[in-house]
Amino acid sequence: MATVDLYSTFTHELARLQLQPNQQIVVALGGGVDSQTVLDLTDRFRREHPEFRYLAIHLDHAFHPKSGAWAEFLASDCERRQFPYHIEPLNIVQGARESLEELGRDARYSRMAELTEADAVILLGQHRSDQIETFFLQLKRGAGPKGLSAMAFIAPFVGQRRLCRPLLGVSKSELYAYGESFGVQWIEDDTNYDTRIERNFLRHDIVPRLKSRWPAIEQTVLRSTQLCAEQHALLSELLDTVLNGIMQGQVLDLTGWTTRSVPMQKALLRRWFELNEARMPSAAVLAELIQQLQRLPQGKVGVRWGQWQVQRVKRSLHLSCN
Repeated sequence: MATVDLYSTFTHELARLQLQPNQQIVVALGGGVDSQTVLDLTDRFRREHPEFRYLAIHLDHAFHPKSGAWAEFLASDCERRQFPYHIEPLNIVQGARESLEELGRDARYSRMAELTEADAVILLGQHRSDQIETFFLQLKRGAGPKGLSAMAFIAPFVGQRRLCRPLLGVSKSELYAYGESFGVQWIEDDTNYDTRIERNFLRHDIVPRLKSRWPAIEQTVLRSTQLCAEQHALLSELLDTVLNGIMQGQVLDLTGWTTRSVPMQKALLRRWFELNEARMPSAAVLAELIQQLQRLPQGKVGVRWGQWQVQRVKRSLHLSCN
């Protein structure tokens, strides 16, 4: 197997972050070849750049019976490298009609924010295949430009923290080749082959068929995600100019609301929710809210989704979370 070195790709992506001395660089560990490759590349970067502070974090929500052994493996690997690390269990309680995968992801991100410094850069291991799968999952859910933009190379997180996916343009086969070339140790999760899981179904059954018919499909999908991201950024910029005059945090002024087109109303509401970090309502809930608003200035306006709700108070909408 030919040697594959991803270090120049990795350092190129980190250069875009314009890191400052003493800034914290955090590797989010999962144990797979993707995050272990990020750890290895960060370890190499650390030797050249001691001016930054480094930490690897693994949060174990015990979804797999071998998760305890995996945590021990990751601790041993970090100790072998003398790489600072933090490993802890997460307790996930699943309620009715709640996705365990989504709960786990939300809990990991929440705890990651608590464990890292205010301006930390958190390195994630997602790669090109993950990006393609995310695009198709969002397409299945009927997502718009924001959802179809899938994952960004660099994304804002909590506070001044940022998420960075330095290997997002790298294929899974290149990750394996790098791991073999540089002696990276990783864990193969047997549940990754369970095609009852939607992402695995795409990975093993759908994407290979698409690639056999259209070999360049990964690159063209990536181009589509980038175009969707650009469209979402442009739309957000235009909407913000309108919201600056009618929005005060979780309060939205409804003066002149019915003179706006329905597509504009929907876009303004979505952007308002996004700026307030609210979970986005379903299309049905948003349609119900729009329908209620058409009755202004008469009638009651109020919808709820999950812990979030919107209610009309005189000539304004109020967003709240219980």
